[in-house]
Amino acid sequence: MKKICIYLVTTLLLTGLNACLDNDFLDRYPIDKETEVTVFTSYENFKMYAWGFYNKILPGYSTDPTLTGDVSDLFIDTSTSVGISWANDRISPSLISASAWKDPYENIRRINVMLDNLDASQSQLTEDEQAHWRGVGYFFRAYVYFGLLRVFGDLQWVEHVVSTTDRDLLYGKRDSREVVADNVLNNLLYAEQNIKPEGDGVNTINPNVVRALISRFGLFEGTWRKYHGSVDGVDGTKYLEASVAASQKLIDQNLGLIPDYDDVFNSLSLSGQSSILLYREYEYESGKGHDLSNRSTWTDYEATKKLLEMYLCKDGKPVSTSSFYDGDATMYDEFRNRDHRLYYTICPPYRVETNGDYSEWRYTSNPAEREYIDLMNELTGGDSKRKMLPLYTGTYGVEVPNFTEVAQNGFSTNCGYHMYKYYNSYDGSLNLSDRGATDCPTFRMGEVLVNHAEAMWELGRFNQAVADVTINPLRVRANVDAMVVSQIGADFDLYRDSDVDPVLWEIRRERTVELMGSGFRFSDIKRWKKGDYLTQQPVGAKVTNIDDYNNDSLKGRLYNGEQKSRWKNCLSYIVKPNPGWLEKCYLYPIPLTQTILNPNLGQNPGWSNE
Repeated sequence: MKKICIYLVTTLLLTGLNACLDNDFLDRYPIDKETEVTVFTSYENFKMYAWGFYNKILPGYSTDPTLTGDVSDLFIDTSTSVGISWANDRISPSLISASAWKDPYENIRRINVMLDNLDASQSQLTEDEQAHWRGVGYFFRAYVYFGLLRVFGDLQWVEHVVSTTDRDLLYGKRDSREVVADNVLNNLLYAEQNIKPEGDGVNTINPNVVRALISRFGLFEGTWRKYHGSVDGVDGTKYLEASVAASQKLIDQNLGLIPDYDDVFNSLSLSGQSSILLYREYEYESGKGHDLSNRSTWTDYEATKKLLEMYLCKDGKPVSTSSFYDGDATMYDEFRNRDHRLYYTICPPYRVETNGDYSEWRYTSNPAEREYIDLMNELTGGDSKRKMLPLYTGTYGVEVPNFTEVAQNGFSTNCGYHMYKYYNSYDGSLNLSDRGATDCPTFRMGEVLVNHAEAMWELGRFNQAVADVTINPLRVRANVDAMVVSQIGADFDLYRDSDVDPVLWEIRRERTVELMGSGFRFSDIKRWKKGDYLTQQPVGAKVTNIDDYNNDSLKGRLYNGEQKSRWKNCLSYIVKPNPGWLEKCYLYPIPLTQTILNPNLGQNPGWSNE
C-alpha cells in the first residue's frame, strides 16, 4: 500500500471534529456522528487519523521544475523581464496570500486535536503508545512551525486546541523567535526518543526521519542566528550542535547513497532504498500521478550561467582554475569534463535531424553533435526511459540550445539552459498532465551529508575526516575528484564571493549542486544573509556565433552588464539588474488580512500595513 499517498476519506478531519472547540458543550455523545470521544480510542484510530498529516503537511512533486519559483539567483524567470520580486521592492503585505499563514495554523490545529486526546479517559493506549503518538504529533507540528519560522520569524506558539472563547490567544501577540525555535527543537528531541524504531511500518515517521528534520532545522536556525545576530541573547550554537548530533547518528548507520544521482529523482519506486529516509509514492494509474515530469519539458524557469559555473570539473576544481575546463565558446565545450550532476540537471547540447512530424530522428553528419547523446546513453546504461537524448515527449526535440526566437519543435529556451532534472519518459506520455509516476524523496542522506558538513564548519570542526564522510561520497557518485581541504586556498576559485571563507564556499557549492532544484536555495540565501545574490543580472549561454542566427531580437538580448569580461556574448532575458536588496525581505510580511483580523500580530520589521 502506498502509505504516504493515502487520503483520509472520512469525517474525522473536519466535520466530525469541530466539537474540539469546546468539549464541554455536549451532555452526551451523538450516536450518528464521529466525535473525539468515539474516534480517539484505539491505536488504530490514532493511526488512521495521523495518515492525514502525511499528504496534508509533507511536500510532494509540484508543477514547478525548480521547486523554488522565481526566488533564486540560479534561475531566470522568463515570465517577467523585470527580475525577482523580492529584490526590487514589488512585495507588500497585501500581496502575501492569507493562506501562507492560515493553512499552516489549520494543520497545527489538526495535530493538536490528536495530541489533546492522547490522555483522554476513553483512550485505550499504553504509556508507550501514547508517547509514540505524541512523538508523531510533535514531529508534524515541528515541521509546520519550522516552515512558518523560516518565512515569518516570530509566531504564536499554540500548544493545545484553541477554544472560541480563548480570546487572549486568538487575538494575542506573537511569541518570540526564541520561544518558537526552542519549542520546535524540544518537540523533535522528544519525538526522536519516543517514536517507535520501526515507526508504523515502511515509509512512515521513525526516529531516522526525525533526525533528518533535526539536521535540517538545526542548520537553518543555527546559521540564521550567526549571520543575522543572536535572538534573545541566544546564539546558534545549540541548534548547530543538535544538527550535528542528529546527522552523525544517521551517518554512523552507513545508509549509503543511491549509486546514480538521477535515480534519486526519477525512479518509479524508491522502496527499499536505505538512503531515502522518507518519500512520497505516485501511481498515475490510480489517479495519484504528478505533473512535474510533464512540466520539465516546458517551463518559465531556466538555469543561469552562474549555476553552470557552480558545477566543478572532474578534477574537483572550479571552472575558473581547472585545466579540464574547455571554456564556454560553445555549450559543447562548457559541458565537457564536468560533475555528472550537471548532465542530470541541465540538458546537455546536441543536434539531430528529424522527419517532417518529428516522430523519428537520426544523427547529423557532424560527429561533434552527438557527443552528449552518446554520453547520456552511457550514463543511463541505455535506459531510454530516463535521461536519454534527444529530448522526447511524443515528438523529438531537434537541438539544444534551441532559442525561442529561432526555435524548432518546442523544448525552446530564451537563454539556452534547459532545466530538466525531473525529465523522464517512464509512462510514455510526458506530454500529458498528471501522469508522473516517479517517487518524490522527502528526506534523504544526500541532504543530511551536506547539512553535516556545513554545520561542522560553522562549529569550527570541519576537517579532512569530515569531508571524507560527507562531501566526498557525493563526489564519488558525481565522478568528481575528492575534496582535499588543505588544497583549498584563497585562489582556489577566482569567482568565489570574497566575503566567504574558501572552504565554506566549497561546502556551500556542494550543497548547491546536490540540492539544486529541490527547493532549498532561497532559504539558504536568506539564512546566509546573502540577499544581494538576487540583485545580480542573470545571464544564460554564450553565443559567439550570434550573427549566424540572423535574428535582431536574439542579438538584442546580449548581456551588457558589469561583468562584460566574464559573460561577454551571453544572453540575458532580464532587462537590467534589480535595484537592490532590502533588509526587510529576509522575512515575509504578515499577510494584510491576518493583521486586520488580529492587529496584535503586529508586522515584521520594515514592512507597513498601509
